[in-house]
Amino acid sequence: MRLLSSLLVVTLLACSKGGGGGSRASEQLAALKKKQEADAKAKKDKENQPAPLPVEVVKLDPPYDDTQAIALLPDGPCPEGFWALFPGDAPGANPEEKKANAAKRKELAEAARAKKYIVKLRAPAQVVLSPYDAPNGRFTIDVNGTIDCTDGLGRIALAWTETRAGDPGNSAAKADADFSQNAWIAAPAHFELPIKSLTEAKEFNDKNRFALSARVAFGLGKVQVDKKIKKVAKVTEKVAAAGETLSFGGGNEDWGAGRLIHADLLGIRVATDREKKQLVEKGK
Repeated sequence: MRLLSSLLVVTLLACSKGGGGGSRASEQLAALKKKQEADAKAKKDKENQPAPLPVEVVKLDPPYDDTQAIALLPDGPCPEGFWALFPGDAPGANPEEKKANAAKRKELAEAARAKKYIVKLRAPAQVVLSPYDAPNGRFTIDVNGTIDCTDGLGRIALAWTETRAGDPGNSAAKADADFSQNAWIAAPAHFELPIKSLTEAKEFNDKNRFALSARVAFGLGKVQVDKKIKKVAKVTEKVAAAGETLSFGGGNEDWGAGRLIHADLLGIRVATDREKKQLVEKGK
């Protein structure tokens, strides 16, 4: 780099003596100096940058070993073939794709049922630590009993606890609406964690309330579809700006919760310290 700089300086000086190039030579020399300074600073910053801390990935025995199971993300895409567990149309962008998929329904359904699945849940929304129960010397931990995934036909609920279809109570519909959309409502999986000492309980709460995690391991059980067919009145509205009258509704609509897969539960493990310290577990 030093030799290159020297040669460039000599060249630039020669150009300046030739006349007319002095200003440009000065600009090039300044740009070169600026680049050298930037390179030196970047090198120094890189040398001073601390090495990234290693992230220890927990390795668990079956059924929680996620190298031997398919991991599902809440509200993520459904694994291939879940749609094939249900009756009805096959997904596809056109009639030919739908026909081809329908021909593979049995094969896809069998393959989906042959696999094992893992769902990872996190505090504070999916793994909930209750306030400390001092008279009984314990905490309770509630783990969500269901997640949703989405495929080409819509949403599918997966549940590993007692589940029913009903009004979730937080519908976006108006309070005086004629109908409410059903949803699959699952009871949480309930655990008790005894801690007798008030001091230990406070320390545990402060450290772990937002650090709890759970793994749910399962296979695929029976399926269910909830339908709630309602007759919707036809609504006609005149749009003055367009000079047209628009109509919508006037047919049957399904306000049911839709598709559900009941999980064949293999186990639920609740842990802390990035899943390294197991707190409670429920087996099959």
